[in-house]
Amino acid sequence: MISNLQPIPSDIYSFEELAFPKEGIKFDCQGKTYTRPHIIFNMVSSVDGKATTNHGKMTGLGSRMDRKVMHRLRSQVDAVLVGGKTLRLDPFIPTVSSELLPERLQNFATQPLGIVVSNSGDLPLDHRFWLAGRDLRVVFLGAGASLETEKVLAEKVQVFRLSPDVNNFLQILNLLWCNLAVKSLMVEGGASINYEFISAGWGDELFLTLCPKLVGGVKNTTIIGGKDYGMAELPNLSLRSLYHHDNELFLRYKIEY
Repeated sequence: MISNLQPIPSDIYSFEELAFPKEGIKFDCQGKTYTRPHIIFNMVSSVDGKATTNHGKMTGLGSRMDRKVMHRLRSQVDAVLVGGKTLRLDPFIPTVSSELLPERLQNFATQPLGIVVSNSGDLPLDHRFWLAGRDLRVVFLGAGASLETEKVLAEKVQVFRLSPDVNNFLQILNLLWCNLAVKSLMVEGGASINYEFISAGWGDELFLTLCPKLVGGVKNTTIIGGKDYGMAELPNLSLRSLYHHDNELFLRYKIEY
């Protein structure tokens, strides 16, 4: 049922509303059947469709309410995933705020697992992301990462080296479900990561904050990338809810393939 431009309540997206499925989603790929987590995307965009701002940074768009919604969404997933570029540009710490943590711990044992996907492993080692330790941090490395890079990262986090012979994101989904017990996953970008999941049909919901700002700039990215003209088959979005707060819109879509 759509909330037709309702003013945003203090408890938007209650824990009951965000009770994401835990049974897993089966899909066929390359002649085999796999199970993946329920996948949601949380992104913020200007009215002209930009997800980054000056010098490609991710600052200046979302408001305090947007950050509150982000923490609420994180509070109901097993893991939060970003690409390496996002980690390099953003002070990404995939934690749940202290006021939401007691409620989260009724259904989850810990803070969300923080995950980074990087082909090269070229990641800022002084980033606060690493401070949580091995139990709460994972890096998926592609073929471009050296053995020395893998060794250095393995001292900080759990590292999984992806095989060049199998689709990277297929491997990631299989490892998330089978090795890391991730039943629900939130993806926070960037644009290339979002495209890889959605273009393969591996995504279930999009939470989009539409900021009342204009950015411009051909070098600034949108919330989803891709090569050339993008996807030949366009997924449909079914609007589940819509709220507003101080001219900012909060949309929740179901992704339909």
